[in-house]
Amino acid sequence: MATTHALHLATPGMARICLYGDLQRFCRRVSLQVASGAEAVRALAVQLPGLRQKLNDGWYQVRIAGDDVTADTLTTSLHDPLPPGAV
Repeated sequence: MATTHALHLATPGMARICLYGDLQRFCRRVSLQVASGAEAVRALAVQLPGLRQKLNDGWYQVRIAGDDVTADTLTTSLHDPLPPGAV
């Protein structure tokens, strides 16, 4: 009898990304299935032409799951796993 081996791959939950101010010309809200903030930014930059350049040219406040991210904690916070239902 053949044995079926199934890999248990954890799928990330849905996260809602909200853009404000001049970034709203790209979109206001979008839900993505991502595991981290860095993955969300990368996915948006691929899907929305011009967003990467706009982010590079500007200065923006970043908030993950309702908490402000400082310049000192940006790299760590972006790569931390998102909590369920993160906005």
